[in-house]
Amino acid sequence: MPSPSIVLDPASDKNKTELVKIAQRYDFPQFVKDADLETTMAPATIAVTAYADPLHKKYACHSAAATWLSAAYFHEKSAEYHPNDQNKICERFKRFSDYFGIRPAYDAIVKRATDLRGSDQLPDSSYAYVWQSKDGVKERYYPMTNSLQVKTAAEWLQSNCDRIPFIDRNKIADKILEKAARYGANMGEAITDFIEKQAGRGIPDPLEVCSMLENRAKLANKHEQREAITKLAAAVKTTPRTALQPRELIKLAAIVDLIDHNIGLKGKYTELIPRAEDVLFKVSYTKAAADITKLCTLQTGNAYDKSQFSKLAREDVVSLFGNDFADEVCRGFDIDPEKIAEVAHTLPRPDAELLERLMSEAGQHPQLSKSAEFREIDDATLEELAKAYGRG
Repeated sequence: MPSPSIVLDPASDKNKTELVKIAQRYDFPQFVKDADLETTMAPATIAVTAYADPLHKKYACHSAAATWLSAAYFHEKSAEYHPNDQNKICERFKRFSDYFGIRPAYDAIVKRATDLRGSDQLPDSSYAYVWQSKDGVKERYYPMTNSLQVKTAAEWLQSNCDRIPFIDRNKIADKILEKAARYGANMGEAITDFIEKQAGRGIPDPLEVCSMLENRAKLANKHEQREAITKLAAAVKTTPRTALQPRELIKLAAIVDLIDHNIGLKGKYTELIPRAEDVLFKVSYTKAAADITKLCTLQTGNAYDKSQFSKLAREDVVSLFGNDFADEVCRGFDIDPEKIAEVAHTLPRPDAELLERLMSEAGQHPQLSKSAEFREIDDATLEELAKAYGRG
């Protein structure tokens, strides 16, 4: 929330943009229309006691017109003040309006501002989390109308992620990312990465997905749960292409969240047993976009970080591809990662496989692998598995 010291009042509205808005929302009394605008809005010198907010020297009330106009500005922004301060300032406005004999005009401002606040109520989409009970009672948390509020909502979600079902976290994170883009919110790299994963915007390693499910099967106490989780792991293993589809990943994350709840794993995650979203959306889209320029994809479909090529020895490259090739990709006796990357991704598959063999012997393995082929997982299978977890 902004400090009252930077809240706009008539004197600080230098380009009159707020004045235009107020003129569109309120009916100006004749005594305001007749007053000199400049001396009304920005008096040269007045006593501190002539301000409705004397602490911050805001809302000058040196005349009837100034009192009315300051009141309009204040009641548009009164929410920026602490309730106790709001009451004190309102009392001063009442005294000033009584002194100048404009109390009915002041009361009309208060009524109009109250009516406007009712009509300007934020929609549910402006809140990070909206909860509604079966009897229709609705509670809304964390409004997101500026970048600071967006960051606050993101921090709240990160702090409470294990208390909120993934299906709700996914919706909340989607809202946060949409508002972050709208208001240009800088949430920081770590929080942005977390929010993207909650929103399902990431890329998994299929083998790690299978391992994650198999480990959870071992932790399940009931035979029915172990059997259902094992079947799900087998389905993912035989159909990895589906597991890489965003819609299926989000559905799978929600199922694993149910599993974790039923086997008592929620809030007890470790490096060996991570949250589902840290596996299913391991590399967030933002990170993937940042890393893509660092990768070199071979004709085999495997991708290496360009820096990995520096681990190769010139003599090994010469032995497989000859001196001309080595001269093209080396600086003296050392491999130039950028130069070899430029050539490597164009190598025909047999040569790419030779290069991969060299990389393996040097202890370098692909960052991304395209080794598995898949069949589709049908929705009915996933839904039945979800029902099985719900019976635990």
